[in-house]
Amino acid sequence: MRNNSARHQAHHDYASQQRQSRPLTHVAINVAPARYQPAAQPGSRSTGRAERRFWLTMQTVMLIVGVLLVNLLLFFPPLGIALMWNLLIPIAPALVTISPGLWRNICPMATFHLLPNKMGISQNIRMPEWGAATLAVIGVTLLFIVVPMRRIGLNVDGPLTALMLLSAAFMAFAMGAVFEMRSGWCTSLCPIHPVERLYGTNPALTFKNARCNICEACSNPCPDSTPELTPTQGVPTKVQQFLGNFLIGSFPGFVWGWFQVPDYPPEQVGQAEIITAYAWPFIAAIISYAVFKVGEHVLRYKPAQRTKMHRIFAAAAISTYYWYRLPGPASLLPDWFPLVSHCVTTPFFFWFLVLRNPKVSWLKRPVMASNYWSSRFESTANKNLIRVSPGKA
Repeated sequence: MRNNSARHQAHHDYASQQRQSRPLTHVAINVAPARYQPAAQPGSRSTGRAERRFWLTMQTVMLIVGVLLVNLLLFFPPLGIALMWNLLIPIAPALVTISPGLWRNICPMATFHLLPNKMGISQNIRMPEWGAATLAVIGVTLLFIVVPMRRIGLNVDGPLTALMLLSAAFMAFAMGAVFEMRSGWCTSLCPIHPVERLYGTNPALTFKNARCNICEACSNPCPDSTPELTPTQGVPTKVQQFLGNFLIGSFPGFVWGWFQVPDYPPEQVGQAEIITAYAWPFIAAIISYAVFKVGEHVLRYKPAQRTKMHRIFAAAAISTYYWYRLPGPASLLPDWFPLVSHCVTTPFFFWFLVLRNPKVSWLKRPVMASNYWSSRFESTANKNLIRVSPGKA
């Protein structure tokens, strides 16, 4: 019996040695961070009922305003067009510049985008890096296509504008039904997001995130929680880098060129009008971008000055917009009002975007969904925030 016991012990020791000597290079480890509701931390989103109720009320009000606006555009076009293009849209650039986080907390398109998640019907597929890059490119392209379309129909045709808004809302909802949290629209495909990154580099106000209870790293980097965000920061592909760089350099000229084109009613739009509507903004954009690239070349060894030049171009773009736009909705005011508005808005935006030092992000990041995500976000250049579900490794 002792011999049998000795042989069994020897076999056990041999098996242990074999297991320890085996290479572990092909062993797959499943990483599935648990979804849990951590306790609130200083600076994170408050779990207080009153604050949640306030933001929910604001989101509901904005959603109702959007629905009413679409109905006005369909059934009372003159009133709907006046509210859309002469009131709401002129406010948007200043809001995105001063407090982009406020806008992102109450944006009705974001509400539509997150509705599938709230309803429990979203597939919550994690957005791959190539998918985010592709959608971001499409978003910038849509921006440069849709803005000139205002001159050949949208500015004067209520039903056409309503169709555009409904199409955007449907697309936002559909992307939310497929992809995780805000990755399918708010941080990628939305045509307004590139402008948010351009104008919102130095917000004056920041808020707690009213959209996310916990951070699940749906986008990397998270635009809501990254200070000094720009169109070129955190974009992984060369195409995105080029488009972000082109947006910064070309937008002042693009905005100026857009204001040189009159509004054409849809029934009067022909080939010549379409060419005019797109030629003015794009030719001016190319000239502006050429000046920008010369400046980048001169400052290629001075990153701090180059960053300041980027802010100067952003300030030039929004100042140009208000230089031409403010007399429109204020046409009933005295004749001296345009001159006063020019003397106020242009210095203000140059001071706000160029002279102030960036300090805060758009929104305060909520607590991380797990220690795993928290550790991954400590790496500034990390591009591999990929979850591996059990059984998928």
